[in-house]
Amino acid sequence: MSLYNNVSESLSRQGTIGATISGTTSITGAISSKAASMMGGGELAQAVTNIGGAMATNVVRNAINQHIPIEAHRALNVGGGVVGDLMRGDVNAAGLRVLDSGLLNDFLPGMSGIASQIKYWGRPTPLFGGITPTEARQIYQTMRNARLSKKNLFLIEVSSALMGDWISQWFNLFATELDYTPLTISADKRKVGGAVLDFPQSSEPVELRVTTMDDQYGTIKRWYEQHHAATISQDGTTGTPSQYAIQFKIVHSFITRQSTPAEAYESIGWFRPSNLEISLSRRDDAMQEIQMVFSQLDTFIKL
Repeated sequence: MSLYNNVSESLSRQGTIGATISGTTSITGAISSKAASMMGGGELAQAVTNIGGAMATNVVRNAINQHIPIEAHRALNVGGGVVGDLMRGDVNAAGLRVLDSGLLNDFLPGMSGIASQIKYWGRPTPLFGGITPTEARQIYQTMRNARLSKKNLFLIEVSSALMGDWISQWFNLFATELDYTPLTISADKRKVGGAVLDFPQSSEPVELRVTTMDDQYGTIKRWYEQHHAATISQDGTTGTPSQYAIQFKIVHSFITRQSTPAEAYESIGWFRPSNLEISLSRRDDAMQEIQMVFSQLDTFIKL
């Protein structure tokens, strides 16, 4: 394997012409060292033999230049590099070496340009975080084809046995923000030796926060007050869920039921009124916003 590696390295790095001259230099160098020792090994003997070795190398170089046209040197060196790549088993490097040399331009015009493009698209670069432009393009195309969900696109549908579903259009039109945590699990942590074990206990009820505007007649505020009174009346009695339960349907990424596909993400749950927050200020000439909080009725009902 030593001879194989030496030949491969020489052909790959120096090319055929360089390898020939390098080999000649090695041979003449060995002969010069032997001749210098035969002449006594002094500095004069070493200098004379070095001159002889250099002359021999120049004779080889001149002979190559005389019998091989200068334009053929590149082809021979490319061939030597290709042989070296193939001896190492690197077929891709051999192909790129031939394309990049421009030797195929006479047969296929523009091949050197293709080679430079191949090198660019297949070479990792810090500009793309250490990946190749080809991989960066694939990531871009994947992100482009994936239609990301937008937080300002959502549909709210509200209905109740008390007042029907006519309020849905007002919620969907006036709502500016909606916050909720659809899934929450409470659990206990118990120590066992040096480890900690997790023991899930139950799912927690959802709190739905809706920030919305209202018209000057207080349509949404009145609607909330009606459901609040059905839950807890002023005389202290409580109503039944069949009277005050409110169903919310929240569709993500779509704003109308007609444009919503069947596979759209949708949350459905039953809630009751929890609290209503109103903020008024004479310092701001802005639209009034109210915040309504709804609490989930029963966690075993699918949200």
